[in-house]
Formats: sequence, C-alpha cells, structure tokens
Amino acid sequence: MDEQGKHLTEAEKQIRRLEALRQQREQTSKSAAEKAYFPPKTQAARIEERLKSMRSDAQLPAGTKRRAKIEGKQKSSKLTFTQIRILEQLKSEDKHLRGSVITRIALNRFLNLENTSEENEMEARINEILRRIKNRS
Repeated sequence: MDEQGKHLTEAEKQIRRLEALRQQREQTSKSAAEKAYFPPKTQAARIEERLKSMRSDAQLPAGTKRRAKIEGKQKSSKLTFTQIRILEQLKSEDKHLRGSVITRIALNRFLNLENTSEENEMEARINEILRRIKNRS
C-alpha cells in the first residue's frame, strides 16, 4: 500500500505539472492575442485615462447635491426658473442690484419690516424695472 500511495502522489504531481503547463500556455496565447488585437496604449491615451480617473475621484461623494445650473450659472438658492430669469433681468438692467439686496427687500416686505432709505430707493428701482419688463412681455 505504501508503494501505491507513493505512486498516486507521483501521478498527482504529474497532473499538477501538466495543469500548470496548460495554464502557462493559455496565458501566453492570451497575452499574444491581446497584443495583436489591442495594441499598447500611447502616452496620450494613458494620460487621458489617468485624467479621467482623477476627475471621477474628484467628483462629489454620493448623497451630496450639486447646485442647480441654469444657463451655465450655478444657483445656490432654490428658486424657480421664472424667478431666476427675472433676477437676471433685474441685475442686467441695474448693475447696483444684487441677488442678496433683492432678497433682503423682498423679505422685509414679506415680514412687514421697515426698509432703510437705501433699500427704499432700490425697491423703487426694482418696481420700475419690473414694470418695464412686464410691458415688454
């Protein structure tokens, strides 16, 4: 029995050698086929791939929201498209108007708070611009 067990281990060793040889041949033929059909990447292609991977790594983590973009500009507040368009028109008509000033005046009106004299002047300008916009439409 001792000889038969030894003989089996010799057969197992031979089977393992043949299996390793088959895997090695398979790997070499696979790499040869890859070289033939998929030529090595140029330096530009490697750089492009690296930049794409860097871009995907730099993107915001899952669960975070990006600011809304309208006409290529990021908007930080949640406004409707119409509100944003009117804000843009107001700002283009009068360079002194800013989104924060308009919001402050609107909140003062909503909360029944008194405006400062400067805010009263701005509100008068806003009303005039809105009247012109309404007449154009």
